Amino acid sequence: MKDNMGNITKQSKDELIDHTENLKEDVSFIVKDKIKLAFFVKMGLDSFLGDIIEGLSQEYEIKKIITTEYKQIEDGMQWADICWFEWCDELISYGSKLELAKEKKIICRLHSYEAFTDYINNVNWSNVNRLIVVCEHIKSFIVKSFNIDEKIISIIPNGISEKKWKFKERDDGFNIAYVGYINYKKGPMLLLHTFKAIYEKDHRYKLYIAGIFQDNRYVLYYNQMIHEFGLENNVVYEGWQNDLDTWLEDKNAILCTSVLESQNMSVMQAMCKGIKPIIHNFVGARVIYPSQYVWNTITEAVEMISDKNYTSKVYRAFIKERYSLNDQLIKIKDLLISLPEKRPKENLNFNYIIDMFNRFIPYSSKDLDNYDFEACHMVIGKREKIGDNINLIEFIIRNRFGKQLVFNNILYDIERGKVILPDYILRSKNSDKIIELSNILIDLKIKLLNNIEGYIFDEEILEDIKKNKLAYIWERGIPASQFMPALGWLRIIERYNFAANFIKSSDLVLEAASGFGYGAAYFHDKCKKVYALDLANENIKFGKDSYDFDNINWINGDVTKLAFEDNQFDIYTSFETLEHLSLELVESYFNEAVRVLNENGIMILSTPNKEGRKGINNPFHVKEYNFNELNKILKMYFSNVNYYSTTNYKIENGIKSNAINMIAVCSNRSIKTNPDDLRKRSNFNWKEYKEQKQ
Repeated sequence: MKDNMGNITKQSKDELIDHTENLKEDVSFIVKDKIKLAFFVKMGLDSFLGDIIEGLSQEYEIKKIITTEYKQIEDGMQWADICWFEWCDELISYGSKLELAKEKKIICRLHSYEAFTDYINNVNWSNVNRLIVVCEHIKSFIVKSFNIDEKIISIIPNGISEKKWKFKERDDGFNIAYVGYINYKKGPMLLLHTFKAIYEKDHRYKLYIAGIFQDNRYVLYYNQMIHEFGLENNVVYEGWQNDLDTWLEDKNAILCTSVLESQNMSVMQAMCKGIKPIIHNFVGARVIYPSQYVWNTITEAVEMISDKNYTSKVYRAFIKERYSLNDQLIKIKDLLISLPEKRPKENLNFNYIIDMFNRFIPYSSKDLDNYDFEACHMVIGKREKIGDNINLIEFIIRNRFGKQLVFNNILYDIERGKVILPDYILRSKNSDKIIELSNILIDLKIKLLNNIEGYIFDEEILEDIKKNKLAYIWERGIPASQFMPALGWLRIIERYNFAANFIKSSDLVLEAASGFGYGAAYFHDKCKKVYALDLANENIKFGKDSYDFDNINWINGDVTKLAFEDNQFDIYTSFETLEHLSLELVESYFNEAVRVLNENGIMILSTPNKEGRKGINNPFHVKEYNFNELNKILKMYFSNVNYYSTTNYKIENGIKSNAINMIAVCSNRSIKTNPDDLRKRSNFNWKEYKEQKQ
């Protein structure tokens, strides 16, 4: 293929924040690039992308790559965070098989014709996160005809930009439009014969054709039959129209005779202008359009076009309500932000991940020995691929007394069919029971979608997930569930492991908001006592049921109204809380923090870095902060603040431009870590792990 790099267009530029002053401290930094989104499409097939790119360009850095050689796919995928392949053709077939595809988030949008080709069979679907189709009947055909997991398919209809189509109230008239290619799919013989019948009803009708013949046999046929029918003065072929809005201006009806369409955008565009639709009952037509616009026989088509009932506002209102561009963009944005993380390029080896996971386990073998397994049942479970032949098995059980155990970091060696247990389970007298529970998930034999599969066995939780799905995707990361993937869990562990460096065995620790309580559980054997506070009753209940250690006090409360004495705490950890507070509550939040900390007390907080999250819009965050904004606030309450960044699943000193989260360690005294802290040592015995595998 010929190289055509000149056709690659860049829709947005890197942003730079200039040198600024913040409390007499000059802080300059470059904002991290927006999330990079590459669209791959062949020459001349990008007509559906214009409105989408325009609608996403404020939130994403976009390249539209008109692809003429495979090397452009490799280069584009290397650049992009998200790869969008427009049409399911040889481009996605090639891109999905690259090694890069294992790391990148990949979307393919299939329109309709591709479903009737062999392209689908040439795609490595295990590397594709989402397949977008525009209608239900195309999805149904794909699911029945190909080996594609239905769960990766999303239906997002094409949207119409109303502002691009000039509307006016129209009357019944005699100018009939046909728009589109002229090929077998469009029913060209039915088009000509239908118009012949309309002409016989009234010789004043004219058919105007805007399109291109894609088969010379139809050119010959049309030339012959137009003459035979005596339609030389009533069929007007005007070729492809670049300004369809203007061309449609004097038309009174639009005629569709297709055998199959995904939507037929030209009909919808005409309806948006107030033009009457006359639509043959192609496969799926009655699902897409109201029945009063759909005909089966030529006689019905003639009756419809002769009917004087003409309601331009109704035609436009239908498109606005069902197929607006805004609705399409909302669905696309929701899909983009919900794409699961893939294995990163960072230097994360298996040993490191397992080490961190084991470090965060709050239970001992004694805790398992003392647990009543009688009549226990599984509440939630998860399987996740974290290595070529290794699955992570995690689940929550509940016994007859309502007490729960959260089992993390059980490994399953697929090749050897062996369950590999962490040390604390191995040493427990109940290890066999835990293996039996693990086998429940292993025996399901379900193909992992995007490397992860979750199972909800509790009807109450399942019902709540159905009602609050968005909240679970964004905020309610229940441990050992599909809402807490391994890499998300790793980021959480990094924060708590970092905070543990500041905790002494004699400390009183406040953890707020405590969420599901795993942070408080992690701290419980590293300090004298933990107070876990959260506004949500269900979170406190989950924590108490799962991590009922003697030195954790579970409290339902508000971080802006702490019910504690002055100077009570040595450490106050508050991760991912600030961004949920309305601006008028921020002052109370920090005033309360300062009040309850003793004179040497330390507050450790984390919050998303707004500049590192371009294009990510969490609907549950009231406000996200950049470094300048956070620094300005913290300097009002603390004389000493040390900053750290979460990048590449590690915590680094200082604020990095590409930080996902900012961590601040704050105090009104000098800040020191615990010199006796030895918790960075791993509890993971790699030699023992390898011996278990053999």
